[in-house]
Amino acid sequence: MKKTLTLLGTLLITTSVFAQSLTGYDIMKKCDEVPEPKTSSTTATLTIHSKKGNDRIREVIMKSKDYGDVTKEVIVFTTPKDVAGTGYLMFDYDDESKDSDNWLYMPAMKKTRRIASSGSEGEGSFMGTDFTYEDMGDRGLNKDDYTLLGSESVDGVDCYKIECISKAHTEKDPRRIVYVGKEDFLMYKAEFYDRQNTLHRVLTCSDFTTIDGYKSAKTMKMENVQSGSWSLIQMKDVVYNASDIDDSLFTVAALEKGRIR
Repeated sequence: MKKTLTLLGTLLITTSVFAQSLTGYDIMKKCDEVPEPKTSSTTATLTIHSKKGNDRIREVIMKSKDYGDVTKEVIVFTTPKDVAGTGYLMFDYDDESKDSDNWLYMPAMKKTRRIASSGSEGEGSFMGTDFTYEDMGDRGLNKDDYTLLGSESVDGVDCYKIECISKAHTEKDPRRIVYVGKEDFLMYKAEFYDRQNTLHRVLTCSDFTTIDGYKSAKTMKMENVQSGSWSLIQMKDVVYNASDIDDSLFTVAALEKGRIR
């Protein structure tokens, strides 16, 4: 019994020292390194709530595939008719020195255009939502400086509270406070502050579930606290590691031909 207690005490001390030694960067790096499925196929409902209190409902298809050095993802709107066929294609590279490649296809114009991953275009509203184009991709770790502010509970989950400040200082929301679970290193909440350091938007991730061994949020809400609008993404029919996702779906041609279903 004494040996067991000694072993337990050693384990607790070691865990405590390990937790205290983590920096803000260390935590965000662990968050970035959480294993993800090779492929993902999802349908989702997107609700856009305006500051006037009106709701617009969108149905979308999302597919992604990890190629090792690049992750390709496509998002296509299926309903209602006025946005059906609109598609967004993203190539997120593991090389953080390389910006992502992004294309937006608008069927009404029968035209595809490149979307910058940063700057004023990247910070623009994604399809009229409170999410930006930049929000839809992965943010490179080297874009920010990190400070561990302490701990805070989010919906009963003990989280690290990390301040992330953009090295560029020119972004619309150059400061973020991110809440990362201490046990799973998943993000549960993020606060976005504008250039006047006033709270601008709040992202909350909830309805976590484990599918094929991968824990992920099925609900994500981005609220613009300054305007009163919000956008809600609710995942359904989530399939990981499917073997039938064709590489040709992640092309501009597939968007333009309406092949993604």
